Amino acid sequence: MFRCLKILVAFALIAVVLYFGHGFILEKAGRYLYYKDELKPADVIVILAGEETERVEYGVKLFKEGWARKDKIILAGGPIVWKYTWASLMQDQAVYLGVPKNTILLEEKSKSTEEDAVFTKSIMKKFGYKSCVLVTSPYHSRRSIKIFRRIMGDGITIISAPSESWFKFDEWWKRRRDRARVLDEYSKFLWLLIFDLKNDSAVHGKISEGKG
Repeated sequence: MFRCLKILVAFALIAVVLYFGHGFILEKAGRYLYYKDELKPADVIVILAGEETERVEYGVKLFKEGWARKDKIILAGGPIVWKYTWASLMQDQAVYLGVPKNTILLEEKSKSTEEDAVFTKSIMKKFGYKSCVLVTSPYHSRRSIKIFRRIMGDGITIISAPSESWFKFDEWWKRRRDRARVLDEYSKFLWLLIFDLKNDSAVHGKISEGKG
């Protein structure tokens, strides 16, 4: 009887904490998805496909400020429809924003963040690049840096530089679009934990082959 009472009291306390502190807990959960390194010069800037215009805009801004020592940008994003890829459309935007076309390298095979890392690593090895500034959205920044560091290994330095974004961490759970992003990221984080990339032979096979 006394044990049951203790269990009921524990559940009641948890319910009270969740009721009065859910805002604090949810905001912390959202902000966990964000990861930013101190910005430093690297060999190249890598921009991952996604969203509308902000990732390319921010990556181009960093390029123009001189953060890419080798004066190169890698645009990563695979097929969309017919002959179009994310990378090719991102290139059009980057050129429109003033980036010389001959400074852009395209990674047009990837269909996931894991494949972004696999095929980008292949390009970096081909040209001898040892470091990159990684540009993606704030809510995608922690998962992407984890994946890139695991796949690229210790030989390549990766600096996380999330773009400016429409997404806001403050009270994200009150906005449908923001909720969708956070919940989607956590579902993919769970997948990442269950199917650890270190043990994923398919991913390692793509790395060793340098192809899909």
